[in-house]
Amino acid sequence: MFRTHRTDDQGETRTVQKLRARLAESHQLHDLTSDPLLHAVRLERFRVSVTRSMWFFLALGLGFTTTGVHEFLAGHLTPAAALWWGAWLVEPALAGILVTLLRWEAEMLSRGLAVDAAPVVWLKRLLLGATLVTNVWSSLRPPSGRVEYGVVFLHVVVPLVVFLIAEVMPVIQHRCNAARDRVMATAAPMPTIGATASSAPRPALKLPSHLQAVLGTKAAQVREQGRAITPADVQAAVNVPDAFAAQLADQLNAA
Repeated sequence: MFRTHRTDDQGETRTVQKLRARLAESHQLHDLTSDPLLHAVRLERFRVSVTRSMWFFLALGLGFTTTGVHEFLAGHLTPAAALWWGAWLVEPALAGILVTLLRWEAEMLSRGLAVDAAPVVWLKRLLLGATLVTNVWSSLRPPSGRVEYGVVFLHVVVPLVVFLIAEVMPVIQHRCNAARDRVMATAAPMPTIGATASSAPRPALKLPSHLQAVLGTKAAQVREQGRAITPADVQAAVNVPDAFAAQLADQLNAA
């Protein structure tokens, strides 16, 4: 005896209904995962993750080089000398300047501004060059008088790695931002936010619903202050390039 599948009023079996539901879900997932702004958000999160990792390893490298700088300045002294204690502050001070400079570079690059001015480049090279020289010198002239070639190798490689990390980080920022902007430039147009399609003077950016909600909340707060929405207000709510922020601000003000 053959077993038959149950059917609904339209003559579809349960298997067909399940496949139809899966197909509908697949279409919805494809529409969501292929949204350019979703890719832009993923790129931004990836940039933040890579940047944090680079900061972490940069801090580890600077922690190692601190011992070399101290050895160079006060390796022949004892803790009874004031310089022995003060020497521990030299490399953290230099590293603090470098970290502050790198943070400024990252912020400027995230806004699409170049940071290749000669004083900036030379300041980074001076800070990292001083770290390299002091570390190598202290390893070649240890207080014990015995040169350990493994220690010399580390005191050469680690400062060089720190130097290259400092040079690579702006490149990472720039390329990730360029990739994000390229993805956002492919965003399909949609009706103006807060207005009907017929009233839109020009195509608008396509924003996911959660970003529209965040932007709408920010727009309401600005309107309560009795002023027009600016690109800075838009960027305070959502992370978008300047051109897109200006367009969104015009759309919200028109709406």
